[in-house]
Amino acid sequence: MISFTDNAIDKLSGALDHTDYVRVAVVSGGCSGFQYSLMIEGLDDKRENDTIIEFGSIKVCIDPMSDKMLADTVVDYVETLQSSGFEFNNTKASSTCGCGTSFSQDRGCPK
Repeated sequence: MISFTDNAIDKLSGALDHTDYVRVAVVSGGCSGFQYSLMIEGLDDKRENDTIIEFGSIKVCIDPMSDKMLADTVVDYVETLQSSGFEFNNTKASSTCGCGTSFSQDRGCPK
């Protein structure tokens, strides 16, 4: 199951209304084949097969395919002198690109 660090939860808490949730998804694209996606959505955007997970006051929504690809992934929020943003530590990724937003997965990838 995906998890979020305290830093990530704190950052999301400041951006969300109490009726919002965060959709975490894997989409095709990027230089390695797949990209991570974080979107703020309202309750009306929930899909029938979505999994909803709560981390404190944050509700996270994941579609079935992304849920499998993101199992055991930790989402963190990192601030450095050069950049800031959410980072995904995906143990199922077989390789990642230099930008950190794209990955490939040799095994365990649903078709």
